[in-house]
Amino acid sequence: WYNIGQLSIQRAAAWVLEKYYQDFTIYNPYLDRVPSKKKHSGNSSFKYYDVDGNEENVEGHTRAVLTASARRRDSAHNERFYEEHEYERRVRKRRARLVTAAEEAFTHIKRMHEEQGPSVPMDPHEAAQSIFPSLARALQKYLRITRQQPRHTMESILQHLAICLAHDMSPRAFLEKYLVSSPVIQNDKEHRGVQSWGLVCEQLLSRPINSGTIFQLRQADVCLLCSVSRIPHFSIAEEIIHPKSNKFVLRLNSETSV
Repeated sequence: WYNIGQLSIQRAAAWVLEKYYQDFTIYNPYLDRVPSKKKHSGNSSFKYYDVDGNEENVEGHTRAVLTASARRRDSAHNERFYEEHEYERRVRKRRARLVTAAEEAFTHIKRMHEEQGPSVPMDPHEAAQSIFPSLARALQKYLRITRQQPRHTMESILQHLAICLAHDMSPRAFLEKYLVSSPVIQNDKEHRGVQSWGLVCEQLLSRPINSGTIFQLRQADVCLLCSVSRIPHFSIAEEIIHPKSNKFVLRLNSETSV
């Protein structure tokens, strides 16, 4: 929910898009379905054969198959629950390995003036290339399980790592881009000069927004449905409190401890 003033529908749509790029999480279509290791087959696991040609037996077997299929459908929510739980466990495990690998990799880099013995000077990009192999495997596995690998190329990761090393950023600061999926503007693919969106509304776009106005913004797989509601008018009346209503007395009895 956002507070917005009296704007036209077109101006309100532009304002909503600014908030979208600032506050929303990056939409990942690959996570619409929780990844699962199990491969479900569409074929039924039950087979029956009519050897004697008895129709009653055929009907009985049919009912048994349908009952078993219904039970399997009823247990689908349990399978989904355990799949999501297992997926979250795997993500936490890969995340812990990635954080550990990044912390160990950053310990191998020091500023040249901090090194006492002989050393070969490297610029930030060369330093990033030297420590990247030690954390590449853990980062690749984490990006794969979180379905982020289409968004990050090796060159963009090296460039981000070089910037973090040049400014003495911590390993956590380097990983923040991959561990946190918001805001949308941090996505490298969103860094374009012009973002094209479609605006759908039943009213003229030049008209002001009113309570009940609904419009939709579309871009590829992303759809933002926006509805406008009016904030109610507040009627505030002064209430006078009696001066003696804020006074207290202490009542003592035989069981009161003072």
